[in-house]
Amino acid sequence: MKSAVSRVGAMLTAWAMLAAGVAWARDAEQVARIPLGPMGYQTMVPDFLLGGGSMLTVDFVDENHLLITFGLRQLMEREPNDPPDDDDRTVGAALVELPSGKALAQTQWRLHDRGQYLWELGHGRFLLRVRDRLSVIVPMQAGDAFREVPVLRIDRHLVALQVSPDEDLLTVESMKFASGDPGVASDVTLVDPTLQHPAQPDPAPVQINFYRLASTGAGAEGLVVASAGAISAHTAVELPMTTTGFLDVIEGGKDRWLFNFDEHTGKVNELAEFDTTCFPRPTFISQSEFVAFGCRGGTARQALAGFNLKGEEMWQQSFNDTNVAPTFSFAPGAGRFALGRIVVSGAFSPDTPLTGSTAITQEVRVIQSYDGKLLFRTDCTPVERAGQNFALSADGMRLAVVREAVVHHDATKDYDEYTERQAAVEVYAMPPLTEKDQAAVKAAEAMTPRDAGARIDLSLERISKAPVVEAVTAPDAASGASAVRSAQARAETGAPAAVEGDAQPAAPRKPPTLYGPDEKPSGQTPQQGRE
Repeated sequence: MKSAVSRVGAMLTAWAMLAAGVAWARDAEQVARIPLGPMGYQTMVPDFLLGGGSMLTVDFVDENHLLITFGLRQLMEREPNDPPDDDDRTVGAALVELPSGKALAQTQWRLHDRGQYLWELGHGRFLLRVRDRLSVIVPMQAGDAFREVPVLRIDRHLVALQVSPDEDLLTVESMKFASGDPGVASDVTLVDPTLQHPAQPDPAPVQINFYRLASTGAGAEGLVVASAGAISAHTAVELPMTTTGFLDVIEGGKDRWLFNFDEHTGKVNELAEFDTTCFPRPTFISQSEFVAFGCRGGTARQALAGFNLKGEEMWQQSFNDTNVAPTFSFAPGAGRFALGRIVVSGAFSPDTPLTGSTAITQEVRVIQSYDGKLLFRTDCTPVERAGQNFALSADGMRLAVVREAVVHHDATKDYDEYTERQAAVEVYAMPPLTEKDQAAVKAAEAMTPRDAGARIDLSLERISKAPVVEAVTAPDAASGASAVRSAQARAETGAPAAVEGDAQPAAPRKPPTLYGPDEKPSGQTPQQGRE
């Protein structure tokens, strides 16, 4: 009886501690609340937000300023020779001071599709995409906050862009323009067209270019972009990669997957195993740490685990609900990251369109990298599949989220009584780093491999030529399969692209990808999130 009482007491204590943690998350200090209405914001069309269109973004420029952008509903002048497939829209942008919420500068951009148009590059810089043109803006620069400085003029159609958590690696994925589309001068070496038979479709139409990013000074001119190679692929993919190497996901038996970290210099580091009943999806959260999504007995029972490059699984947590479209905001210098996920009702396929009835909420969690501790939890409204409606500051001390509130208006002589939803950006203070947290950040930095500046395309070419690993295992109950095969052999990418001075590979092979063997990603518009 005494032991039973002790167990009940322990359970009550655990629940009390959990409740205290939830209370902290709910009652965290709100540093600022910035209404969007005075800046010209109007309620968004839910179908566009749930469909994955990038419509509403918030980013930290520095600890005291935000960059907020959102779609505007207004008339636009017709442009001559406008491509027939353009979906033109106007987006407003504002540089906002904290905590006052004062708009220090505003501008408008005319965009031509619903894809992602803004990426944070660190050091107060942002990458802006307008159709297939890339520019850098530095909102805090003196004079013109939204002056656009062209960068990486590529004479191809952009289909996807990725920026690493440490903002030192840019991946640009592109395809050839359709016949008749205009082109511009390019700094990218294209695949030699004579290598493909003109009567046959291109088996690897997507070109993936890698660029190292470095900051040598202030402003847009202080950004140094250095080419690190290119490969070709069957479709747009998302590669778990840093400037020093990439993750190789290998099947290790029934419901077991293995991680290798392949350095671009050629060294291979065997990491931890991950038991999951679905294909794992890893994402780097710093140069030396990554998280991976997995499943426990079915796709509806999802889990998230944290790993480091020492080969350790640092933590693992399960979700009691089903989520899709996870997106991130990183603060590696503070050992923290923010995870946004859309909670859906019941079993849900990533290819199924989101609707107001299936999307229950969009939850945001701030998590400590080394131990998985939940520091803060809230929700974003309206739900945005693109996931750019929240941001964690670079120092990990503040979280900004977009949230709507229902406002009641009393009747007046001119208007009847009514209610409306008003959106605002809410900024919350995160708990300071403890001595243990600071020590963990230093330990993570110490295990970061040195960037030797090696070519990334040659690194991927080495593994694409490696033999496929096969081993006899117990037959799979569903298919009778007995092969344990590298995930690269079932990926969606193709041979390395022709780059000036490089020899062509003997035969096309498949470099790594996050997509599982039974999935066919679309990747037709620039995106940062992952599903």
